[in-house]
Amino acid sequence: MAIVSEITGAPGAELPAAWEHACTGKHVQLPASSVSYFQAVRESTAKYINTSGQELVQVNPEAAKQYVASMDIGKFDRYVKHVNQWSRKLPLRFDNVSQEMDLIALVDLLQIGSGFRRELHEATDRGASDTIVFGCMSLHIAQTPIDAKGLQALTLGDVGQSFGIPLFGPERPMSEGNTAVMVSEASKLRPLAEIILGILQDTGRRLEQAGFTSLSDFIIKMCTEKPTAAHLVEKLASAFPSLRDAAEINGSTVYLFKKAQLIAYDICQRFKDTDKKFDFEDIGDMTLFADNVVPAMVQNHGLMTPCQTILGKIEAGEELTLEETTAMRAASIVAAQLVVDYANGPESPAKLGDFPINQATLDQFWWKEGKDPELRKINRLVCKNTVYF
Repeated sequence: MAIVSEITGAPGAELPAAWEHACTGKHVQLPASSVSYFQAVRESTAKYINTSGQELVQVNPEAAKQYVASMDIGKFDRYVKHVNQWSRKLPLRFDNVSQEMDLIALVDLLQIGSGFRRELHEATDRGASDTIVFGCMSLHIAQTPIDAKGLQALTLGDVGQSFGIPLFGPERPMSEGNTAVMVSEASKLRPLAEIILGILQDTGRRLEQAGFTSLSDFIIKMCTEKPTAAHLVEKLASAFPSLRDAAEINGSTVYLFKKAQLIAYDICQRFKDTDKKFDFEDIGDMTLFADNVVPAMVQNHGLMTPCQTILGKIEAGEELTLEETTAMRAASIVAAQLVVDYANGPESPAKLGDFPINQATLDQFWWKEGKDPELRKINRLVCKNTVYF
């Protein structure tokens, strides 16, 4: 089944400007169809970090060896198992597999907002990931359709209400001394709500225009066509700009594909035991789902060292540029590959437990580790203008 990678919107239907600005990878050329998207991520990140990117972030090979030697495999297994089972623990009832798959895919599609972490905690006492899960669950409980047509029908008010994101700030008098008319300005979180709305509407539009009824319909047909994670990730990134996680930096294309890989990984973890077409044999070939948490853990373990400019911004909680953000995320993938290579090498001191040590399991471990009380306060990279993490 052919998937059109560039589908224009319906005439006159404009998506939120915040989404348009944040969807920075939508025009980046994708890897050739003959190239594995996982390999494209590995090769492009390594090339970038070993050339111009090393001025921004340096990876520390010796630290990777030391990290492998000190790994707590028991903790690694516990954390990976915990994260792998998140979709099985949702306190929701589903009528069928497609409905459950739609929700899981939607949660992963919307894994963004990390740059608004501080504002979200102040306004809602929830972080970015919890906000997304809360919102998707709210849509399900309210029986709001999240198929292709339903996604297109959502409004900014729906997003604000379902995800608990305030769209307006405190009210104030329209003019000094006149309290008869009160006005309020847009909240600091309104751009996040607009980005979420853009992702939802654009995804629904592209599904319908390509002849799919829902995300689950797309995923099932792609996996029926070829039951591999690489195939699903390629089709997802090709079809939906909100999953086209790539950047042009200094003439080089850097591929990351965080959310497309995350969708494939979670679909595999949830449905592999009941349907063989979701039991991807190449699941171990995935790379890190590089966001804001995992690079912070990689940096904390001494596996990479950012330049003073980036370090200063992270410590001050300031927003990073696209190039700085890309460098941090790319370096975390390169560092993770060093850990994987050392851990699985002939002289590795690591004792394997219940789970293999690959980039996907390292991602799950580091992401969960980032939620530990003693590590949760570590400053993470901040980037608000993105639909990718």
